[in-house]
Amino acid sequence: MKLSRLFIPTAIVGALLLSGCSTGSDTVISKDASGEACAPAGAASKSVKVTGDVGGEITLTSKTPIEAGDKIERTVLKNGEAKPFAEGQVATGNYTIFNGKTGEVINVAPDMKFPNEADQFADAKWAYEAVRCGSVGQRTVIVSSVADALGDVDPAERGFTGLSKTDAFVFVFDFTEAAEVCDDPKPRDEKYPEVDMGDGKTEPTITIPSCMEAPAELELKVLEEGDGPVVADNEKIMTNYVGVDWNGAERFDGNWSETGIEFSTAEGALVEGFRQAMIGQKVGSTILVTMPSEMGYNDGMTRTFVLQLVSKVE
Repeated sequence: MKLSRLFIPTAIVGALLLSGCSTGSDTVISKDASGEACAPAGAASKSVKVTGDVGGEITLTSKTPIEAGDKIERTVLKNGEAKPFAEGQVATGNYTIFNGKTGEVINVAPDMKFPNEADQFADAKWAYEAVRCGSVGQRTVIVSSVADALGDVDPAERGFTGLSKTDAFVFVFDFTEAAEVCDDPKPRDEKYPEVDMGDGKTEPTITIPSCMEAPAELELKVLEEGDGPVVADNEKIMTNYVGVDWNGAERFDGNWSETGIEFSTAEGALVEGFRQAMIGQKVGSTILVTMPSEMGYNDGMTRTFVLQLVSKVE
């Protein structure tokens, strides 16, 4: 799913902003990597102040209400590196959404992946204005009217009964990391992804070197075939899994236990790469699956997972 105007109830981007360390550049980024001018600052964005520790709860200390302007406004609260994220580069960051009318926190979500790709933000221009002109160590604020953030959606339909379309949302971003940019990726080595299952009781280790060409299509490999029933569509399976981002094998997510957690193979219940990896395999099997972004989380990242089909839920 792309970042969309329905961001608030589903928390599509995420997290918290506060005071913290930057890389110390004195340069405020005014153009993105393509040379396009960043969204300008305005009275609303310049008025925003926040307090709190990086990684913890933050508070909007500006006087409210903060009035939205006619256009999206962007102000850098803390400078980061002088070089903005490259086109297509994936940044990691946190953000907090505030109600500009009351100063209350609407949503917080940490360590989100932000691919610097315009089509990923087709319905979230406010977020793209932060990402395309962002850099590691930068803290920036975006002020947007409710109408610009939600589009044609009535705020009341999203639970914002106290907000009109002319009121403001305040988004505060903290960019903490960025994936390596591979201008000339190494050709794919056939032995990768490489898996070490270890003792079988703890999650396996997946190895993928940095800056290696990612597969363009879904790849499946049965590491160990089970002897249970074949998994069908629309079934519930107790499953262990661990996944890594393609370049460098940074851990993305996982759960590995004696019983596993419940996965459903019903259409729409899982990302399509998981469904295709599970359906047709025997319970008890351990499967290696590498999925491109469009079969995974639609965030620009190719990822590799090890799935262990522990048992069928009757």
